[in-house]
Amino acid sequence: MDNDFMGGGLMQVLPKFRSQATLFLSCLLGLSATATLGQEPPPPAVVTHQIQLAPIEAAESFTGTVEAIESVQVQARIQGFIEEVSFDAGQIVSSGDQLFLIEPNQYQAQVASAQASLAQAEAQRARAESEANRQQELVDRNAAAQVNLEQARADFQVAEANVQAAQAGVELAQINLGYTTITSPIAGKIGQAIITKGNFVGPSAGSLAQIVQLDPIRVVFSISEQLLLDMQQGGVAENGDEAVNFNLVLANGTEYPQAGTLEYIANQVDSATGSVAVRIVYDNPDALLLPGQFVTMVIAEKDPKVLPVVPQTAVLQDREGRYVFQVGDDDTVAQRRISTGPRVENGWAVTEGLEGGEVIVVQGVQRLQNGMKVNASAAQPAATGGNAP
Repeated sequence: MDNDFMGGGLMQVLPKFRSQATLFLSCLLGLSATATLGQEPPPPAVVTHQIQLAPIEAAESFTGTVEAIESVQVQARIQGFIEEVSFDAGQIVSSGDQLFLIEPNQYQAQVASAQASLAQAEAQRARAESEANRQQELVDRNAAAQVNLEQARADFQVAEANVQAAQAGVELAQINLGYTTITSPIAGKIGQAIITKGNFVGPSAGSLAQIVQLDPIRVVFSISEQLLLDMQQGGVAENGDEAVNFNLVLANGTEYPQAGTLEYIANQVDSATGSVAVRIVYDNPDALLLPGQFVTMVIAEKDPKVLPVVPQTAVLQDREGRYVFQVGDDDTVAQRRISTGPRVENGWAVTEGLEGGEVIVVQGVQRLQNGMKVNASAAQPAATGGNAP
């Protein structure tokens, strides 16, 4: 009897107990969930950086070509055989130095012949002048006809013209004699003699040698239309005091020691490329620059601007542009729109939007929203670098 009673009673009591226990646990869980929803999550931890100002030297690089300001192809102006070559290939020559000698004997004889012709013409002029004077005296005494006087005067005028022609002949012969000595018209470096001693030359023989001026020398390159406007608005003028430096980097990576001077800016923009030709002149006392070389032209401001610099890790970008999160005194972040300039190591120079001294977030920026509170800690010096996201 007792066993049956116990078994039947338990079977009736257990379901009620289980139901009450389930209800009790549900209440506990509900109270716990309610308590959890009532608490705010902790502010996110971020790393901050105080913006510093730094001088920013904006620079742009271009490929340029070295050109000689003056270049001469030496040519013969008369015919003859080369009697002497007066230079060595690669020699530095001065203006007026003798380079070649064409045999002068023939032209010396032509000068002598022209001088003899001049002397003969002068003698004829003297005789014609004397005859004209004599006829004038006879006419004055009515001892000769007027027509004789007129003929004598005409003969004198012809003799005078012959003297002038003979004088021109002498000058021409002397000029041609001078052409037998071929001299350098400029100072510079002369190349190899194309025509050597003993060869026949003349005006149609072509170049005998080439001379290029090395000091000073120019570099030619092209810049964008936008940079041209920036330079002009910045006070750059041809042959004047420039607001920028024109620095050259040679093929081996070294910087050319001489400063350049702006010589010329083209008077029109190339419509095909949108570029403008520029020429810069450099002193070249050591002949480090040679025509035909390729160099890198670096245009940099003489007086760098002082701008705020932000680490690249702090900069975010959306459709409206770039921005950073600034941390206020109450640890609330605010979005600040910025305009960036050139890169500075692992940072950006800021041209608009910041003034320097602001505190911005450099780590943890991806999960921030405008107006959010943060748990900020200052960055260590090594933690402010990195690449932009």
